Amino acid sequence: MHWSAQFLARQSSQLFGRRLQLYLFGLPGTIVHEGSHVIACLLFGHRVDRVKWFDPQAVDGALGSVEHSYNRDSAYQRVGTIVIGIAPLLAGAAVLWIAARLLLGVPVVRLADLAEVAVWRWALFAYVSLSVGGSMHLSASDVRGTWRGVVTLGIWLGVVLLLSLTLWWALSQIAPTAWPAHVAPVLQQAATRLARASDALARALQLSVAVNVAGAVLLFVVRRLVRVTR
Repeated sequence: MHWSAQFLARQSSQLFGRRLQLYLFGLPGTIVHEGSHVIACLLFGHRVDRVKWFDPQAVDGALGSVEHSYNRDSAYQRVGTIVIGIAPLLAGAAVLWIAARLLLGVPVVRLADLAEVAVWRWALFAYVSLSVGGSMHLSASDVRGTWRGVVTLGIWLGVVLLLSLTLWWALSQIAPTAWPAHVAPVLQQAATRLARASDALARALQLSVAVNVAGAVLLFVVRRLVRVTR
């Protein structure tokens, strides 16, 4: 997703200019990127010390940044570092899924249905794919701050797994029909819903990649034609 968006960004930058490309496409994506960090910080009780929403003149090339602090003795806040770090991926995927659903009607029954979508809807979806999809990446600082949370989350998952196995064993001994009759159907229903949501999200991301690549190829051809006419 990020590679295809950056491919399209390079073509548009060379055609329209770097400054126009940044403000037209980089600004919305950077706001979504940094905004996702801020929201995740608030959800996990982190203190937001400083937010740089958009700075195209940054020397290090980072268009935005979020500085935050937290209580390292809090297991909840340590786990939050994971969500804060990957928040741009989650938020970007959510925005693309909503755009695909509202503009293109994804999920669709037949691929032929996509051909009936109005051109302006495809154009708007392409804009969202480029601006938001171009910011769906993790910087080194995003990844660096998650290691404490990974350790804590690993311990939590181990405890949950142990408790689940203990519950399954206890029910199999005390009430053998309880698990297959009551617990298993609930888990299967939850898994089915998760699978449907995952499929819809995958289709949205695949469409975004396809639109980005098609747009990049189109702009490349336009650039060649403009160069020839000059």
